[in-house]
Amino acid sequence: MNKLLLLIFLVALNLSAAAEKKTPTEKAKGKTDEMQQNLQLSPEQTKKIYDINLKAYTSISEYDATNPSKKLKKKQKEIVQDLRDDQYKKTLTTAQYKKYKDIKKKEKEEEKKLKEQKPDKKK
Repeated sequence: MNKLLLLIFLVALNLSAAAEKKTPTEKAKGKTDEMQQNLQLSPEQTKKIYDINLKAYTSISEYDATNPSKKLKKKQKEIVQDLRDDQYKKTLTTAQYKKYKDIKKKEKEEEKKLKEQKPDKKK
């Protein structure tokens, strides 16, 4: 009986982990929808932003498939994000881009607070 429960638990755990992994298309749609809501994008901007996001997430996904080290993976994501931000700047109005950067800054601050609250596992 215990083995059956353990097996069910492990299968459920694997299914939930698999369900959390999104495709580049799903990530691009989600990010674009979020930006559409926060920045009130025009239909033309929405299309361009989706294309930018899809290209970025596809690039990251393809690079991740090569199993790079954490350091290389982080560096590649930074490069892709910088390129994506440059394209956002060309697509968004000045006010929209400023609001995007403000939202991004707030998210980084919240992420930093969460990391500080978590106990260090290395100790």
